[in-house]
Amino acid sequence: MRRWAIFALALLAGPSQAAPLATDIHSYQSLAAMDKRVAEIGYRLAAANAPFCKDKQRNPGWILHSYRQYPDREAAKAAFPFPSPVAIAAIVDSGPADNAGLKSGFGLEDMEGGIWWGGELQRHKASVELIDSISTRMDELFAKGSPVSLTFSTDMIGTLKTVQLDPAPICASSFWVDTIDTVDAGADGKRVRLTTGLVAFTANDAELAAVIAHEMAHNLLGHRQRLDAAKRGKTKATYATEIEADRLSVWLMANAGFDIAAALGFAERFGRKYGLGIFSDGTHPRWKNRVAIMQAEIDLIAATPPTEGLRAPPLLAANRPQ
Repeated sequence: MRRWAIFALALLAGPSQAAPLATDIHSYQSLAAMDKRVAEIGYRLAAANAPFCKDKQRNPGWILHSYRQYPDREAAKAAFPFPSPVAIAAIVDSGPADNAGLKSGFGLEDMEGGIWWGGELQRHKASVELIDSISTRMDELFAKGSPVSLTFSTDMIGTLKTVQLDPAPICASSFWVDTIDTVDAGADGKRVRLTTGLVAFTANDAELAAVIAHEMAHNLLGHRQRLDAAKRGKTKATYATEIEADRLSVWLMANAGFDIAAALGFAERFGRKYGLGIFSDGTHPRWKNRVAIMQAEIDLIAATPPTEGLRAPPLLAANRPQ
């Protein structure tokens, strides 16, 4: 499923209620808050490291959602304002959408080519069809490279606001939160997936940035494509890509202004608690080795003079501005 902006609200499992329950409403709102936290950090990493990314996108810095994607639509409408079927779920602080005066709860009313909300083949089942369709069209509009005119309703009585969004290109990245308690993360070449269990495990934003930066590094370095092409020795190849992701992650964090020592603390805390797991010795270095690898990169960062406040990651040297 494709999602617009940095990542999307994941579907919450559970039966539809005849009337919204306070616990359901709170669950939706808590997920939205978690999504916003991940979006803020992901956008910050992607924007700060844009000079070193080969693939870029013009990202407005928002999360769009539709009440149709939720299993309990009445709970969704009680949790969030939906002046139209697609609305802004969260805004990245100081991002292009925020700077244009857009806010959470604004409903999308018009865009180039118009909007048709369409019918629903399964009216009472959660569906991402609408949000995916709008997301695809948004991608296409921003990819043209010119300002995009969008109209939003700012309240439930239909007060309209039209804005011209012209976001600067940043690293092509999207992030989404998977609503499962397992402590896990992954990257598929384009998107970064984090589970609610992993987000909850992080002690602070710097630790969460370390996780996001590691998975983002996989995408920036084309690791999924490399592993898919590996006919033999995939375990060895995976091990090598994990080392590269660890190395690059602290450079991404440093350029975005995060405390890079948090990456070391997270690796040790996770390793001590979960042992092997996603840090298995077959495909991932053990946590002590990870700490040593990242510490060596941190020492290199400290010895590298910045240029206009940024340090060029050696692993992205081919993308370095000339």
